Amino acid sequence: MNNTITILKTLKKIFLENILTVFFFLLSFLFFVVLKKTSIQRAEVVFLDVGQGDAILVQQDNYQILIDGGPDDSLLYELPRFLPWFDKKIEKVILTHPHDDHLVGIMLLLKKYQVEEILFVNVEYGNWGYEYLKENYSKIMKNVKAGDNFRYKDIHFSALYPFENRKNQEENLNNESVVLFLYIQGYKLLLMGDAEQEVEEKLLEFEIIKNVDILKAGHHCSRSSSSEEFLRFTQPEISICMCGEGNSFNHPHYETIEKFKNLNVQYFIT
Repeated sequence: MNNTITILKTLKKIFLENILTVFFFLLSFLFFVVLKKTSIQRAEVVFLDVGQGDAILVQQDNYQILIDGGPDDSLLYELPRFLPWFDKKIEKVILTHPHDDHLVGIMLLLKKYQVEEILFVNVEYGNWGYEYLKENYSKIMKNVKAGDNFRYKDIHFSALYPFENRKNQEENLNNESVVLFLYIQGYKLLLMGDAEQEVEEKLLEFEIIKNVDILKAGHHCSRSSSSEEFLRFTQPEISICMCGEGNSFNHPHYETIEKFKNLNVQYFIT
């Protein structure tokens, strides 16, 4: 009996001495679980800041679509800022084309997250990472072409390009980019990958891309994309230039920014 009383007194003393530690631990746990994101009920689009490259997150509930992955591990630091804290699964990844500034982050993502499906265009390109991806993840890789579409609740995606009946691969790999039309929460978004003016000309027959709300401009707002004819046709309210500060390509190019200004298009630069 004396031993039991001694043990209880000892435990009480330990508890009282550490009550503040216990309190702050419980408070921290409550903050992490309750205040952290657990679900994204309203569909959202996030243009991730991954430097000189593309990475776009589209999500609702705990369902995520990632378009491209950027040039390095920046994606792995950006994603946790926007995902529910416990979510380690990406339902769809779309690789617009296999240049490193779109591919490398996806390669690193596959080591940290479960990816259910990768949509891509199967082009010939001598890139070790791209070949590794096709060889080791073939079971979850699916070719995408114009006309393909998918939907999750308020998120509606349609692929506009590349066309299925094209005979030869484009010499300029940028012009093999997957071009996506996204309808979300009543807004129209056109996501151009790195497609340049040659692809823009081919898309002028699509009435659906008139009066888009947001244009993710092609090729990091290079002068090789966003022709005046294309901008007048699509008439975006907002244009997004995905490029890194002080990049060696001088993106966004002056000529493109001037076109935005002249046509009264508000623009943002990641």
